[in-house]
Amino acid sequence: MTRIVVLATGGTISSRPSSEGGSRAKDSAADLIRGLELHGLDDFGVDADGAGIELESEDIAVQNSFNFSFADLSRIAHAVARILRREDVDGVVVTHGTDTMEETLALLGFTHDDPRPVVLTGAQRSPDQFDSDGPRNLHDAVSTAASPASRGQGTLLVFGGEIHSALGLRKNHTVAPQPFGHRSTGTLGAVLESGPRYFAQALTPDPLPLPSAEFEEQRVDMVLGYPGADAALMHAALETGANGVILLGAGAGNPGVPLTEAIAQATAQGVLVGLGTRTGAGPVAVIYGGGGAVDAVAAGAVPLEDLPATQARILMALLLSTHSYSQAKQKLQARLNAQN
Repeated sequence: MTRIVVLATGGTISSRPSSEGGSRAKDSAADLIRGLELHGLDDFGVDADGAGIELESEDIAVQNSFNFSFADLSRIAHAVARILRREDVDGVVVTHGTDTMEETLALLGFTHDDPRPVVLTGAQRSPDQFDSDGPRNLHDAVSTAASPASRGQGTLLVFGGEIHSALGLRKNHTVAPQPFGHRSTGTLGAVLESGPRYFAQALTPDPLPLPSAEFEEQRVDMVLGYPGADAALMHAALETGANGVILLGAGAGNPGVPLTEAIAQATAQGVLVGLGTRTGAGPVAVIYGGGGAVDAVAAGAVPLEDLPATQARILMALLLSTHSYSQAKQKLQARLNAQN
């Protein structure tokens, strides 16, 4: 018997209209599993031993992911690790809101230390809508988590019939049925009628320790570069105690003169600065001076390559929670180089 634990955290997949206005997370993991039965999606076939797939439900949160904090993400990571300490579990499916799913994917992707798969999924249309995508996504996620082919693939996202590796992933569209994509690569596989099929092997980094209480206390802010941007927001981040800042430059990562000067000030104070790009695809490229990425790197910023800024923020917080500024900077550079 293959046992998959469905760990629910809320999100659109569990949301229903609220008397207080708008939709809010409501359904539990058990509700989501019952939804599979209602939609005729509870038949997963048999496993390699000729036995069926048994689902177990657990709830860790029932809220929409735009309200999540580092503490919420940490609870999810620790719950997954706790479940996988059980020898009778073959995989974990985490249902999650799409708004900040890329952050939880990053935390699990950087800390998951087990060959058994962890698969995240969710929905773009809530269960009260006639064409809700939640049940099909959950069915596909369970099938993927139960497949022997998923072992060693690390943390995965299954959504809209596609299988993605966790790192490098971001939500690219607000309402599209399949809103996720990688900045520089394609899908890892697809879920077919016969089950999951992989086109490639995921690159899984050496795992970092699970998030600590210090991780939950980290402040890593994000600052956007734009025409006319001065350093006011960067200074505000420093004044409010940020341990790290991600600066999203224009184009290939060009912040402008005022912000490159602020980077030098931040790094002199021992604040880790990551240099990202506000564009939707492609890596940071150190090409331009005069306030461009050349000057930003010279001032001490670490180019984030093609890791999305939202995911780089999680990595920076993990590193800063266990290392000094100089050690965290060195390890951040090494991790980013290893990803490419």
